[in-house]
Amino acid sequence: MNIVKTENYNMMQLKPEHLTQISSERAIQAFLKQDNCLGFYAYEDENLVGFALLRKFQEKQFFLWNFIIDSRYQGCGKGKEFLKLLIDVLVKHYFAEVITTTYVYGNEIERKLYESFGFKQTDIYCQDGIYEINDIAIFINPKNWK
Repeated sequence: MNIVKTENYNMMQLKPEHLTQISSERAIQAFLKQDNCLGFYAYEDENLVGFALLRKFQEKQFFLWNFIIDSRYQGCGKGKEFLKLLIDVLVKHYFAEVITTTYVYGNEIERKLYESFGFKQTDIYCQDGIYEINDIAIFINPKNWK
């Protein structure tokens, strides 16, 4: 798998229940035009596997805003592989020390994925009746993570 920085986003094949957990295609396109946002695609050979949108909110600190795996590649470790490569790029090329993210309360797959990379729950947030878990991971020294 390899990841490529992008300034554009095209909707991938997603399960209907996942559409409510990510930003709209129009919103992602608008965010990618902002100076403090980064977009990355993940490819396996020629096949598009995933997309990540991040926002730099302070020096060396990033918010993983959207982390999307095409439904055809879910459940086979591609999300974990993509997240590992993404963190590696952020730490080595953007000098990330802190990465935060959120996921919808009850999404055990995302919880386990983020925990496997050292993310820790900081709080639970409710907006419009949807509960989200806020997570943070600290990567001050890249040798400290697997």
